[in-house]
Amino acid sequence: MVDNHWSSRTTFLMASIGVAVGLGNIWRFPYVVGTSGGGVFVLIYVATILVFAVPVLIAELMIGRRGQHNPVDAIKTVCQQEGRRPGLWNSIGFFSMAVPFIALAYYSVVAGWTLDYFIKSLSGAFSNVDSQQSAQIFDSLLASEPMVLLWHALIIAITAVIISRGLKAGLEKSIKILMPGLTLILIILVISAAILGDFRMGMEFLFRPDFSKLSAETVLMAMGQGFFSLGIGAGSIMAYGAYMKQDISIPRMSLIIASADTLVALMAGLIIFPFVFAFGLEPDSGPGLIFVTLPIAFGKIPLGSVLAAMFFLLLAAASLTTMLSMLECMTRLFEERFAWRRRTIVTLIAGASWCLGVLAVLSFNVLSDVFPLEMFTFFEGKTFFDLMDYSVANILIPFNGLLIVVFAGWAVSKKTTLMEFGDLSKSWYQVWRFIVRYVAPIGISTIFVLGLS
Repeated sequence: MVDNHWSSRTTFLMASIGVAVGLGNIWRFPYVVGTSGGGVFVLIYVATILVFAVPVLIAELMIGRRGQHNPVDAIKTVCQQEGRRPGLWNSIGFFSMAVPFIALAYYSVVAGWTLDYFIKSLSGAFSNVDSQQSAQIFDSLLASEPMVLLWHALIIAITAVIISRGLKAGLEKSIKILMPGLTLILIILVISAAILGDFRMGMEFLFRPDFSKLSAETVLMAMGQGFFSLGIGAGSIMAYGAYMKQDISIPRMSLIIASADTLVALMAGLIIFPFVFAFGLEPDSGPGLIFVTLPIAFGKIPLGSVLAAMFFLLLAAASLTTMLSMLECMTRLFEERFAWRRRTIVTLIAGASWCLGVLAVLSFNVLSDVFPLEMFTFFEGKTFFDLMDYSVANILIPFNGLLIVVFAGWAVSKKTTLMEFGDLSKSWYQVWRFIVRYVAPIGISTIFVLGLS
């Protein structure tokens, strides 16, 4: 028997924030800010969230609640209600399953690194390390296939155990523990950064825009990060929307989710950059900012091992909340389509995702010089891990997000969307409808096209 609804608005809110809050906020956001101009990037990012991402988030939740099924069947149900043939719209359901499956495979690999670094932090491995030693620690981890495979398997297994217990006994209970714990750790680390780091420099870097660094690439990166961070077009939000009760205001919840997601990203920046500036490290060190640059800072401050352990535990918890949504999204499809036990479904999906993730693990060692699709310009020089990341972030999510807003704006009737929009004024509804019909499709198409160039 499938649980049909969240037990409360608060639980839905925590779960949905958990979808958005993940590696995109705490790992990807700081290093993209660091390489994309600091404050000017943050300004465009916040504008993107408000103008583009929130309206799309509203649309996805609307479809999920209206359809009351997994994303594949939700689209069919809404089409039937509107008297339309699914046709091309079926591809929304397909992409909403493909994204979490591929994403879970490589996302869990990076999440596994956070578990390893949590253990390393507890052992004092980063005490007084220099840049060369820190890089060697990270390179040694990537080169150790058995170790990375073990962490990869462990975090997928934890995800599978939770989801196999069902919506209320598994997903809800874990979210009620993970989200408050994540929030507490964030607050402690921000306070620590304010005391032990160069907080003024960190604040200036994040919140003082330098418009001389504004470029078309900065705008594109900020828009792409906004969509990636909120998990729009990935299926999970639509799946969670199917569990919503009718008395929950979708626009209000969407604004709260987007605000919380943005706040967590900014808090991550306020944790990382004060430590980076305090020790003369480089904020534009790219993806290695978290796993190579930051441990150097932690190794030089009082209680650095404890703070490092808390930080990587935060990363692991944030990763897990997102992975739970990915696996739940896929599980509900098979649970509704077949009379299989939930535990069997979860085991099969998690096992298949782990197998695909093996290719991502090996991309950093034995398959590091294998580029399977190098005959295509878009994929030239990309390993299996790179292909998974690129296809999800640059192709599948933007394209599916585009289909979702066009579907909500043009295929679903005004009467239906107005009913799902809830009790906010009609003027706000008109703004939302205009954005999803005209503004958002143009913006998302721009991200999609330029992301492929």
